[in-house]
Amino acid sequence: MVLGALVNLALCLVCSSVELVTVLLLRGLALLAVAVVQLLRLPGQAGNAALGVTKGALDAAVELVFGVAWDVIAAVFSAFVDFLWSVAAGAAELATTAVAELLEAARDGSEVAAKALAAALEGAVDAAVAVATRLAESYVGALGQVVDSLN
Repeated sequence: MVLGALVNLALCLVCSSVELVTVLLLRGLALLAVAVVQLLRLPGQAGNAALGVTKGALDAAVELVFGVAWDVIAAVFSAFVDFLWSVAAGAAELATTAVAELLEAARDGSEVAAKALAAALEGAVDAAVAVATRLAESYVGALGQVVDSLN
């Protein structure tokens, strides 16, 4: 009876030891699997963070380019309006001078009036050519500034 109890106790001890070793091995394997999964997730998280940083940098670059383009467009438009204003002021001055000369010539005689009218028309044609030339130069200059700002 004592021998049976000792054998039973020995078997219980062996079974408990085997069960403990088995549980420890299975838990160790489970923890190892969790660690491997965590290690595999890290490159994905790092890649996601890198994509986020790249997206932010691209957004900032696009915003900067559009800001510069807007500033260039505003500067070109302002220069164009200033140019048109100066041309209009010059044309008004030329027209006033021509009318004054025509009135003076009309007092002096018709032949002088005809010469003055021809000179005024010639001056108007010259003014129109000058306006067209300045407009083309302004357009080319604006395009040059836009191209320079893009580089």
